[in-house]
Amino acid sequence: CHRGDIMNYDDKLIEEIKKRFTKKKNTLYWVCIVYQRYSKQLNVFFEYAKIGMATHSEQIGRYVESEKDRMPELAKRIKKETNVNVELGDF
Repeated sequence: CHRGDIMNYDDKLIEEIKKRFTKKKNTLYWVCIVYQRYSKQLNVFFEYAKIGMATHSEQIGRYVESEKDRMPELAKRIKKETNVNVELGDF
């Protein structure tokens, strides 16, 4: 996998987040990057919840285990470019 492909994938992921971040009233939005130990991959979820209601979660991306170390850097970029908070789970 070329570095360029990875960056391109990050860009696509950010587009997906922007598309879903609809800024509805009384709704919280966040992104969760979770390391799945067993499958050795990282899954990215876009999550949102209307205050007092159940959380909706949708998988919007997947990275291989070797990408794990740059996830904090990606999380910062997502926050900067989309204004959506990012949680890193199980790192």
